[in-house]
Amino acid sequence: MDLRFSDEDEAFRAEARAWLTGELSGPFAGVRGRGGPGDEHALFDERLAWEQHLGSSGWNCVGWPKEHGGRGLSLHQQVIWFEEYARAGGPGRLGHIGEGLVGPTVMAFGNEDQQARFLPGIVAGTALWAQGYSEPNAGSDLANIATRAVPDGDDWLITGQKVWTSLAHWSDWVFVLARTDPDATPKHRGISYFLMPLRQDGVEIRPIRQVTGTSEFNEVFFDDARALGVDLVGGVNNGWKVAMGTLAFERGASTLGQQMAFRNELDDVIA
Repeated sequence: MDLRFSDEDEAFRAEARAWLTGELSGPFAGVRGRGGPGDEHALFDERLAWEQHLGSSGWNCVGWPKEHGGRGLSLHQQVIWFEEYARAGGPGRLGHIGEGLVGPTVMAFGNEDQQARFLPGIVAGTALWAQGYSEPNAGSDLANIATRAVPDGDDWLITGQKVWTSLAHWSDWVFVLARTDPDATPKHRGISYFLMPLRQDGVEIRPIRQVTGTSEFNEVFFDDARALGVDLVGGVNNGWKVAMGTLAFERGASTLGQQMAFRNELDDVIA
C-alpha cells in the first residue's frame, strides 16, 4: 500500500488549512482550542454555532458519500482533514456521535426513509446524538442489557437505564439498545436498535459529576418513553448486528482528530 499523499491530497490539505485558519482566527476565534477533554462544558452555544457553520460550509461529515451530504473524501483526505483540524485548534466536536456512529449506521442498516429523515440534521449540525448502550450491569457484557421495549400499537415503550451516556444533557436524539424478546437464547438475539428523541416525557437525564467538576457523562432513565416503530433500525430482534456495525464505525477514523489534538497538546507541554 502506498501511504504517501498525492499532489491532489496536498492540494486538499492547502484548501482545508486555509479555510480552518481563516475561520478560527476570525469569527470563531473564541472557540479555538476549547471543548476538549476536561473542558467539555466550555462555550456550548458558540461550539454549536461552529458545528452548524461546518455544515453550511460543506466541512461536516467530510467522509460521508456525496449523496448523503458529505464530500466523499478518500481515507487519505479524511486523515488530512483531521490533522489540519487539530493543527488549527479546532474545538471539541459536539456532533461526533452523529457523524461518526449513528450516521454511518443509518446509511448501512437504515431504510431510505430513515436516511432521509435523520442524516440531513447531522450534516447541518442541528441534531445532536447520544449513545444508549452501557447499563449498570451491562458494560463490557453488552448482551446483558436489561432495558426493555414492549410494543404499543405501531410503536414501542422503552423502560430501563443507561449510564456513561456522553453529552446526553445536550443531545436531541439517542440510539438505544433494548430487549424486545426476553426469552431469546443466546441473549443477543432478543435485542433491537431504536432511534428515539431524548426530549420527551418518560426520559430523565442525571449528570454524573467528574473530578473536574463538570459532567460529560450522564445516567439516562427511561420510563415508558416512546420510540416510533418507523425508527427501529434493522428489524425487530436484529439489533445486535446493527450495534456491532456501530462499534465498527466508532473504531474507524472518527477519533483521529482528537488523538492528533492530544499530540499537539503534549508537544506544547514538553516544549
